[in-house]
Amino acid sequence: MRTLDDLLNKKALNNTGFDTNTGNSSGRIINKDGSSNVKKTGIPFFNRISLFHTLIELPIGLFILFALLNFTLANLFFALIYFLHGPESLTIDTSLPLSKQFADCFFFSAQTITTVGYGQMHPTTFFANLLATFESVFGWMAFAVLTGLIYGRFAKPRAYLKFSEHALIAPYKEGKALMFRMAPYKNNTLTEAEVLLNIAFRIHKDNKVVNKFLPLPVEISKISSLSLNWTIVHPIDENSPLWGMCKEDYEINATEIMVFIKAFDEHFSNTVQQRTSYSFEDIIHDAKFKPMFRQSDNQKTTVLELDKINDYELI
Repeated sequence: MRTLDDLLNKKALNNTGFDTNTGNSSGRIINKDGSSNVKKTGIPFFNRISLFHTLIELPIGLFILFALLNFTLANLFFALIYFLHGPESLTIDTSLPLSKQFADCFFFSAQTITTVGYGQMHPTTFFANLLATFESVFGWMAFAVLTGLIYGRFAKPRAYLKFSEHALIAPYKEGKALMFRMAPYKNNTLTEAEVLLNIAFRIHKDNKVVNKFLPLPVEISKISSLSLNWTIVHPIDENSPLWGMCKEDYEINATEIMVFIKAFDEHFSNTVQQRTSYSFEDIIHDAKFKPMFRQSDNQKTTVLELDKINDYELI
């Protein structure tokens, strides 16, 4: 039987884009959400961050909160300038309490920046008119940017795939296989779906720790239509890098399965991609998945139960 080191030396991948020469990298290579587990340093923070990409990827709740917060801060800024210039320049009654005067300045700013302009308050001095003009232009540009971001969030092609939390070492034919499953959770249509698996080991070699990457062939790497769940199966046979490994070996070698999915979305008319990974901590040994789809009660359609994608049983 070939040793693991022999197999790694013969079939190791060097084109993954990840470090293969040293063990300086730490933690998992790809996070569960598909992002790279890399923290960049050495240049200023704002040179490392793309605001557009950050806002496009921001969760919807945080995106709305970010938009409302910036809208509020902008109006507070302009309201403060109006207030310091003098509320009377906006036809605000200066006999009112200062808090009410400032609130009126804030509401005038909100009406100006959104170009609503109810007309109850209006600027009467040159400076106030100039500031209101600038604020209107600022609001026009800000809402144009916000509209573009909202459109970008809705128009960005996504695969909308849900992966099982764990990968399993399950019985398969006369032996065992590595398995995990995925399913589309939106009402989009994915065709020509392809999967690519790579496995990463962190091993000791010549008194140093190195990363080794190998391809993991799967039983079926491409399907015509991804409508139900798809269980990815890598048979563990003599040609598999996992052949002869026990549960402890997965942990010792810091094993990580990297998953790359590509499919065609008919609604976007575009290719969509998604990534995830399974570390040795995510691999359950001697288990099998439970079925997650069934016939409907009237037996006229198939019910895909997405809440059961993680269900498995030990054997």
